[in-house]
Amino acid sequence: MKNKRSFRRVIMRRFIGCTFGIALSLLVLELLFGLLTWRNGMNFAELASSPLAKETESLQIMLSVIWILITAAVYAVGIALFGRGINRKLMEPVRKMEEGFKAVTLGHMNTRLDFETETEFADMRDAFNYMAQRLKEAEEQRMSMENERMQLFSHIAHDLRTPLTTISGYAGALAGGLVEEPDKQREYHLAIQAKSGQMNQLIDQLLAYSKLGAPEYKLTLAKVDLVELLRVSCAALFGEIESKQLSLELQLPDHPVLYMADPLEISRAIGNLLTNAIRHNPSGSLLYVGLTDEPGLIGIHIADSGAAIPEAIAGNLFEPFVSGSASRSTSSGTGLGLAIVHKVMEQHSGRVSVLDAASPYTKKFVLSFPKD
Repeated sequence: MKNKRSFRRVIMRRFIGCTFGIALSLLVLELLFGLLTWRNGMNFAELASSPLAKETESLQIMLSVIWILITAAVYAVGIALFGRGINRKLMEPVRKMEEGFKAVTLGHMNTRLDFETETEFADMRDAFNYMAQRLKEAEEQRMSMENERMQLFSHIAHDLRTPLTTISGYAGALAGGLVEEPDKQREYHLAIQAKSGQMNQLIDQLLAYSKLGAPEYKLTLAKVDLVELLRVSCAALFGEIESKQLSLELQLPDHPVLYMADPLEISRAIGNLLTNAIRHNPSGSLLYVGLTDEPGLIGIHIADSGAAIPEAIAGNLFEPFVSGSASRSTSSGTGLGLAIVHKVMEQHSGRVSVLDAASPYTKKFVLSFPKD
């Protein structure tokens, strides 16, 4: 690797080199020219100051003019070489950087500078390439977020259309007096209530997801007993667990496991995982909830014996509106639950993962919290 040199050092080296080259060239030419005048009976040192004989006067003038032209030519060549060297070392990188900035300004984010230099332009080149790479990544991220936003709107419209259609149809039938039987009216009212609850759930989860993704959102951290938090979360859903006839296995430490976290958001993440396990598994399935406290890591494990996650969606399971069911339109889920869990864990510098579980369970979700 070449040693980096400053602009000043490059210019001084070039200037000294050109000056020395001009002086050496003039010295050699002076010796040759002196030899030429000596053969013509003249002293080169006195060519311009001492008049010679009449018969050599015209030759003297001609030789003086030739020497002046030679000297001027040597200086011109030296200056040209000096300028060319400075242009190659300094001006060419400036020109290429200018072209690079113009290309990036026009949106060509793949532009990179590859010129070779030994000066501070090497740092500028590397800084430009780094900047261009970051701009490209930022643009790709912006496009990805824009695409996600458009997909989000599309999914929202899709998930709201069905319940809205049902509510509109049932409400129109009731308002138009088309349903006279009390039992049928009650059935329609219950359907409207259920669909309204489904829409409220979607809106609540959309608000939660948007809040967690906002740059200005800050967690309300407190020292939380994760063991107690898991007990409370399971107790809150115990009615649904019993109605679904699930067999719950709870393996928790008999001592508190404290962690700095936002209790509301962690409860939301645990609740989403438990709700998924309850609602998307058949009656009589097995459900496991456990906590491990190891050096450097706390893990919350929620496993079940239901169907495995399809390989087609396993890689993007935590993206918005991705569901393990065959069709989201026919399932009770909104497809945002796992995306919210992922956001919550990101906010806590942790992660959520789905793994194969040991028999008799088929899969398990793990919330991993790093310990200092």
